[in-house]
Amino acid sequence: MKKTRIAAFLFAVCLGATAMTACGDSKDNKKTKTSSKSAEDIDEKDLEDALNKLDEETSKELAKEKEEATEAETEPTTVAEIKYEATDEIKKAALNSGCIQIGDTVFRRGNYMTVAEFIEEYGDKFDMSEIPVDEYLATDNVGAYTDAKRIKSFDDPRLELTVCYGKFDAEKNARVKVAEATIDDVYLTETGKMGFYPNSINLDDISSELIFYPQDVKPMDYEDVKTLCTDLGLKEDGKFYEWSFGTKYYYGDAFEENKDSFYIQMKAGEPNLYNYYPEIDYCFYFDEKTLKAVKTDYSVSRLGEEFFPVDGFEVVDEQE
Repeated sequence: MKKTRIAAFLFAVCLGATAMTACGDSKDNKKTKTSSKSAEDIDEKDLEDALNKLDEETSKELAKEKEEATEAETEPTTVAEIKYEATDEIKKAALNSGCIQIGDTVFRRGNYMTVAEFIEEYGDKFDMSEIPVDEYLATDNVGAYTDAKRIKSFDDPRLELTVCYGKFDAEKNARVKVAEATIDDVYLTETGKMGFYPNSINLDDISSELIFYPQDVKPMDYEDVKTLCTDLGLKEDGKFYEWSFGTKYYYGDAFEENKDSFYIQMKAGEPNLYNYYPEIDYCFYFDEKTLKAVKTDYSVSRLGEEFFPVDGFEVVDEQE
C-alpha cells in the first residue's frame, strides 16, 4: 500500500474511534452509538473510493510531471544560445590558405575541392538538396562563370550559405556534371545591417559572431594592422605583380595604406585543382578620426580572375 493510502487509513481509524466514544447509556448516547456505527460503515466504503481516486489522480500527476521534465530535457537549443568560437583548425590556418570558418565549420575557398567532395564532407551539417548533383552545368557555368546555390544548416537557421561552383578548364560547350565542378566560393548569405559583402566581418552586426578568418584575425585598430603588416614582412606600397608579354611577374606579398584602410595582397600558399595559386586579399577598415577598427573584408580570387598559374609566372626576388 502506498504511503498516501496508509496515511489516509490511519486518519480514518482515528476519526472513527473518536466518533464512537460516548459517556453513559442515555437515549442520546445510544443514538450517537448507532449513528457512529452507520458512519463507520459509510466512511470505510467512501475511504476506499477516495483512496482509489487519489491513486488515479496521483498517477496522472506523476505522469504529467515526467512528461514535462522530458520535454524540458529534449527541448532544442535556441538560436540565441548557440555561440561560436574560432576552432583550432582556423587558428592554425595560414593567412594565404583560402580557409574561412562560418559558424563552427571551416571551408576552403579557391577551387580546392569538387562539388562531390564538398557534399561528402559537409552533408551531415548542411542541407545540400538545392545542389543538382545529377544534372549538368549550364554552358554559361563552364569557364569563367559560376553557378550558385544555397545550403542551410540543420542546427542554426542563421547559417544560410551561398555556394558557388563551376568548371574553369572545360572546353566550350562541354557537358560537365555538377558533381565534377569545383567549389569556387562559400559565403554567408546575409551579414547584417552593415549591408552585404561576402565574408566581411563587421564589428556592429552578427557577422562578427559567425565568421572567423585564418589565424583568428579580426577587425583591428590602425596601429594593430600596421604591426601585423610589419610582422608578416609585407612590402609597403610595393608592387605585387605585373603582366608583361604574357608572363605574370610576382614581386612578393604587399600592403597599401589608404586614408581609412589597409589593403593586403597575398599569393595563395598552395596551387588548387587547376594548378594555379589564387590571389588572397584582406582589407582592414578603421575610423579615420579615431583610428578604431570598423570592419574587415577577405576575398579569394574567383574563377577567371587574377591568379598565378604554376607554369606561367615568374618570381622577382627584388622589386625593380
